[in-house]
Amino acid sequence: MPKKSWLVLSCIFILSALTQCTPRQDPPTVAQSSTLQPEPSPVIQRTGYVLAYDGKTRHASWVYEELTAQNLEGSTDRAKFDFMEDPLIPSQFRASKEDYKGSGFDRGHLSPAGNARASSEMMKDTFYLSNISPQHPLLNRKYWLKLEKYVRDLTKIYPVVYVVTGPLFLPKKGKDGKRYVEYQVIGENDVAVPTHYFKVIRGKREVWETEAYIIPNQPIEQGLPLANFAVTLEKVEKAAGIIFPKMISDTLAK
Repeated sequence: MPKKSWLVLSCIFILSALTQCTPRQDPPTVAQSSTLQPEPSPVIQRTGYVLAYDGKTRHASWVYEELTAQNLEGSTDRAKFDFMEDPLIPSQFRASKEDYKGSGFDRGHLSPAGNARASSEMMKDTFYLSNISPQHPLLNRKYWLKLEKYVRDLTKIYPVVYVVTGPLFLPKKGKDGKRYVEYQVIGENDVAVPTHYFKVIRGKREVWETEAYIIPNQPIEQGLPLANFAVTLEKVEKAAGIIFPKMISDTLAK
């Protein structure tokens, strides 16, 4: 064999051997670790609702309920209960009753006390401040109350009414034509005041039906129909940053 060919074959053999013997250098992967990896946001299950808590805003990002005509029955008096800090929330992220004092905002329920008359435990759970959000008084006591009653009335139509409620912080156009997200905070704990709230409602008769609403956190004329605030489910998802399960044959209820 010519010397030149022997050298070429030798080089090929050596390179092949090195390739096979050298361990493959895969890119490093990041394993889940307790060293510095942040913990997920708390999700808390209580007697009448489930909520996901947002430590930045100091209240829930969403609250989920399942309502039936039967579990709305009862005569538990809300006057016997008071607002309280949630012991399941880390203390540095909690709202307090003092945060609301003199703020000009009501302590508005996300899971309503009116849905919890079935038992004292259910009623008490609605008064944890993790379930409370700063609402304009004229919204909380009038139009929002109207919406809550409307949802309860749907239990006469659907065997189960599924409800998700939460705050929104939506942008608006400034004087310079640019869009900004601006919101007030109240109290020592900087509880965020939402610009809007959403409520998504789902029930099933022959097919699944869904309603979705976005309500501004401001006084609303009581006579305005709820249809004025009806939106698509996708609009709520985009605004809230959450995804709802899609149901086969899901339609927007009329």
